[in-house]
Amino acid sequence: MKNIKVIVFDLYNTLVEIRNNNKFFLQLYKESLNGFNIDISLYLELVMTKNERELLEVLPDEFSELFRKYEHILNDELNSIFVYNEVLNSLQGLQKKYRLFLISNLAFPYKKPVYNLGLNSYFEAMIFSCDFGHIKPDEKIFLEIEKRTKVQPEEVLIIGDSLKSDIKGAKKMGWESIQIGRKANSNNLNVIKDLKELKKYLIHL
Repeated sequence: MKNIKVIVFDLYNTLVEIRNNNKFFLQLYKESLNGFNIDISLYLELVMTKNERELLEVLPDEFSELFRKYEHILNDELNSIFVYNEVLNSLQGLQKKYRLFLISNLAFPYKKPVYNLGLNSYFEAMIFSCDFGHIKPDEKIFLEIEKRTKVQPEEVLIIGDSLKSDIKGAKKMGWESIQIGRKANSNNLNVIKDLKELKKYLIHL
């Protein structure tokens, strides 16, 4: 049995879900006159790797104007975020045996619900791409966990919904990984439906 000491969680679609996903930042881009003079892929990367102050500095004034104009759409999204039913009990149980961390690729407004919902109390540390400046599967964000925990790669388990960002990213690091697919085919043996199924997987790790 492998000695897992650290469990790292993804956030959105793993622990929480946005019921009214309005794709706020994408809407801002579409409403802009000329895409803020940058390619959409670069724009989305900036949104995910810059905090509010930095984003307002690098993007034109039109961005902040549109942000204020459509902020009600963002608030609708944020107010619709909920924690999946089994998550809090699961985290509480895991917290007794493992060191828990959170890594999330997100834009700066989407950090707030983590605190509003009380999720922050379950994690030793939380790393958000908009603060850290890198997004999964960049190895820098994974290495930050190893740096903080001082454990070996094989002692880390990540749980997330993204095959590219979470699972393949962790595999390159030598971490263990479990993919969660809340809407996945129930016959897929490589994907858990929720955190209640995690216990049987941990036995074999």
